[in-house]
Amino acid sequence: MNITLDLFNPQQAGVVMKNIWPEVKATLMAGKRLQLSVKGQKRSNPQNRRYWGQGVLAQIAAQAVVNGKQFSAETWHEQFKRMFIGFDELPNGQVIGKSSTKLTKAEISEFCQQVEAWAATELGVVFFDLPKE
Repeated sequence: MNITLDLFNPQQAGVVMKNIWPEVKATLMAGKRLQLSVKGQKRSNPQNRRYWGQGVLAQIAAQAVVNGKQFSAETWHEQFKRMFIGFDELPNGQVIGKSSTKLTKAEISEFCQQVEAWAATELGVVFFDLPKE
């Protein structure tokens, strides 16, 4: 048995679990093993376009000036990963931002909200025509 389900609300999850329970129970009663994996939905292409493309990072890179300098979208992304996701220490003692590629849909949405709020508040960036998530 190999099942992948997209669940959107508690009621739907309850119905699905109730419906698959007899098969799960029978499989286990027959001495077979199952593996249950529950994970958040991966981030979407629209979320990526909103953050990259001509979205959030491009607008920050175009508008933000820190100590008389402007920085690339990639540099800002590294900064924001360190600020809002966390970082890993390198062997030489320096740090690098944790990857954002494994963030779920909800996590990338929260990350983008943090980036946008910080950029607007701390850098004075005004966002316009952002793609929808």
